[in-house]
Amino acid sequence: MRRRAAIIGLGRQATEDHLPGLLGSSRAELVAVCDNNPDTLHERADTLGVPGFTRASDLLVETAPDFVIVAVPHHVGRAVIEECAAAGVHVLKEKPFATSVDEARELAGICHDGRVELMVTLQRRFNPIYTSVAGMLDQIGTAFLVGGHYSFHTPDPGAGWRGDLEQAGGGCIIDIGYHLIDLLLWYFGLPAGSSRSSPPPPFPKAGTTRRTPPSFSSAMTPACTDRSSCRGGWRRRRSSCGSSERPARWC
Repeated sequence: MRRRAAIIGLGRQATEDHLPGLLGSSRAELVAVCDNNPDTLHERADTLGVPGFTRASDLLVETAPDFVIVAVPHHVGRAVIEECAAAGVHVLKEKPFATSVDEARELAGICHDGRVELMVTLQRRFNPIYTSVAGMLDQIGTAFLVGGHYSFHTPDPGAGWRGDLEQAGGGCIIDIGYHLIDLLLWYFGLPAGSSRSSPPPPFPKAGTTRRTPPSFSSAMTPACTDRSSCRGGWRRRRSSCGSSERPARWC
């Protein structure tokens, strides 16, 4: 039996990845789409031949999908998930799961109470480049230090909802850094423990210099006090950052 699916949010991720996937699936059928931009909505709905809605609540009531794909800006995700849970509709959500730890816990409780499944899209686990790494870990041996690098070009990093902290819920870690962290956890599992120091001091005012660069633990590197107890061999690392020419930063 083919599952009834709907897409909420018709941005690039939905149109380039999720729509082609649904249309090519033998196990699901697209029954409705939703977006708060009427022009985008009408264009896509007419092309796809399915009903279009500007409100997620109307879509849920009128089309009764089995599950929805939620691909909306970070700050909108919670409200959509709450509506889906209340309607008993399962959710496949574009990352991030939530914009904070507290919100993540609350959403997990909401979905548990509503008896719906909530899954998060982390597509790099299906990319051959990244899946090949999992097969090479035995050849590499115990990893003591792993670094991740991600390049993302944008003419204006502060443009749109991503440039607003309240809407984005965080900077690069919540956005593109999410994939790097997921891959590290997939390859090596959760560390047995972690450490995090206080946030770095504020940037010095113009015309001043910092004589002694501060040192602090990396915010992105899982750390353990005892390497032997860490799955995958994580090791605590301390970074010394900053100089009179370059202010302190997270490394």
